[in-house]
Amino acid sequence: MRPLAGLLASAAVVLAGCAHTVAGVAVWNPAQSLLPLRADDTDQILISPAQLHDIAGVKLQIDADQSRPVPGSSAVPACSALDASGMEAFVGDNWSGFHTLLFTDGDQHDRVVGEAVAVYPDAAAAAAAFSRGGKDAKAGDGPGALSTGGDAAWKFSVPEINSDTVRWSKQQIGIPMNWVCHGEARLRNNAVVQAMACQGDDGGQVTVTTMTDRMSATVWELSGR
Repeated sequence: MRPLAGLLASAAVVLAGCAHTVAGVAVWNPAQSLLPLRADDTDQILISPAQLHDIAGVKLQIDADQSRPVPGSSAVPACSALDASGMEAFVGDNWSGFHTLLFTDGDQHDRVVGEAVAVYPDAAAAAAAFSRGGKDAKAGDGPGALSTGGDAAWKFSVPEINSDTVRWSKQQIGIPMNWVCHGEARLRNNAVVQAMACQGDDGGQVTVTTMTDRMSATVWELSGR
């Protein structure tokens, strides 16, 4: 049996890389023990169609699948960061891995859900991209509306922006079909995860928050390999 002193010494070595002291007490700092995500981890982080069915309560199908961010199309450039999940104006171009999916309910045209994951070379690069995206999001807050083609126009609101979370909504105006989209982006380790849900009522917020919660949980799990 190893002596207690030896066991404590071993524990101290393990803790040295993931703890700091406050008033002489070791406090775990998870940021110091995270492993960076790999570029090909994006597929594991995205919500699957089966998982999305459980979250949204309806069967949705993949309508678009791409490995590059979505170019901006807003008449108000600042709003391009919020137009959909995976917008180039939000995630930038310094990512090492990227994947975005768009789900629809087929011909019913009642629900559209999008998700995106951008993995960066390191946590600093992810934080820099998120900060730039957050600034664009803040500029898109307020009465400004954008035209996305045809007769559609959208009014944006950004109720929350902080160092690791941006939440926003956009409401379709000027036409009888009044769609509301809720979006959420989170900075997690060296990745940015995003989700957006659009439907004919205000119920999309729960969907996107549940999606980004689960995507975040997967990021933390992969970061602790």
